[in-house]
Formats: sequence, structure tokens, C-alpha cells
Amino acid sequence: MATSDIPASQPINQSAFYTALMPNRGRTRFLGGVIRFFLWVGVLLCISVGVKVFSEFHARHSWPVARGEVTAAHVKAFYGGSARQHYPNYYVEYDVRFAVPANECLTGTISADALEHFPCWGTVRTRNTSSALTANTWLTRHWRDTAVSILHDPNGPGIKIAGESPWLVYPWTEISTMFGWMAFFLTALNLTQRRLQYLETLPENYDESPPEPPRPNDLIDLKLS
Repeated sequence: MATSDIPASQPINQSAFYTALMPNRGRTRFLGGVIRFFLWVGVLLCISVGVKVFSEFHARHSWPVARGEVTAAHVKAFYGGSARQHYPNYYVEYDVRFAVPANECLTGTISADALEHFPCWGTVRTRNTSSALTANTWLTRHWRDTAVSILHDPNGPGIKIAGESPWLVYPWTEISTMFGWMAFFLTALNLTQRRLQYLETLPENYDESPPEPPRPNDLIDLKLS
């Protein structure tokens, strides 16, 4: 194996962790490629989360508002459809009714009472949380018969309760997960590039891989010799 003095300006490359993980140029380039793949996956997932955030923001700043009230509220749980998910997620579901003309009610449920002040009925739900305590805290925000303002989609069945806290309506778990994902792999890519720059100052066949242990056949050969 070729040897060379390690420049003092590259102390990070002297650690056992880096030499074991990236002992030569080929391994380092391969690891960099894997990291770039996960970064592209992260970019796609960030776009998906960004679409959700933009959709929520757009609805809360462009949908018309109507007077309404809460008719019922419940905490509900689900397991996400995965057999491996052993812990439930929770959300609050509010049944609401609100005042729009019957021909503008797109939720699919209209009161049969022609004199009903709030003829349009629908369901609003919060974002998910893994904490039952948090979900029950959200439940107390709007009791039955509480007056609320309802945002309603003029082109579809979507409805939301107006004036809710950003903490309650935006997908913060997904946002924080993607922030952590991108920060981790960007840091890893930076370290990989620094390691590759260091290895490129050394001979092309430089390799710090540990020697392979002798195979059984090699031991037999040694005894015979």
C-alpha cells in the first residue's frame, strides 16, 4: 500500500472514522454518489411538503369566509395503514355548519330545513399528532355550539375553521423532518467532498483500507511451504 505524509491542514482526514469510511478515492466517490441520491430524494419530498404548505396558506388567504358554528367535536386515532406502526396518531374532527346559499354549498350535505340559518354542513379536521394529550388540548378550542368563521373552497368541498394557529394547521412534523434530512445529507456531502479533495493530493493508488485477514487456504499453503 502506498504511503504519504498527511498534510497538517487536513486534520479531519486523520480520524479513524474517515479513514475507515472513505479509505480511497473509489469508495469516497461512491459514497458521494449515494449521498447525492438521498439529497435528490429529499428535494422531491421537500417539494411535496412545500405544496402542502402553499395550499394551506393559499386557502387561508383566498377562500371566502362565512359565519358558522360547531355542532360536535371528537378526538380520533388511526395507525396510518401500516402493520408496523404500533403507536397511533391523533387528530380532532369538528362537525360544523355555516351560512352560505344552498347553491354555493359544495360539501355534499345541505339541511332540508329551508329556514335553517346555517344550511351547509361539513367536517373539519386538524393536522395529525402522536400525542393524545395534544389532541385533547386542541379539542377544547371549539366546544359544541361555539360560533366560528368557516373558510370554504368556492370550487370544491374543502372547508376550514378560520383564524386557527399556524401551529395547528401546518405540517410541522414533516417540515422539521425534511429540514433535518437535508441538513444531515448536505453536511455529509460537504465532508465527503473535503475527504476526496484530500485524497486527490495523494498518489492515485493510495488506500487506507485495513489488510484483509488470511483465508483458510492461505494458512494451508503456509504450512505446506
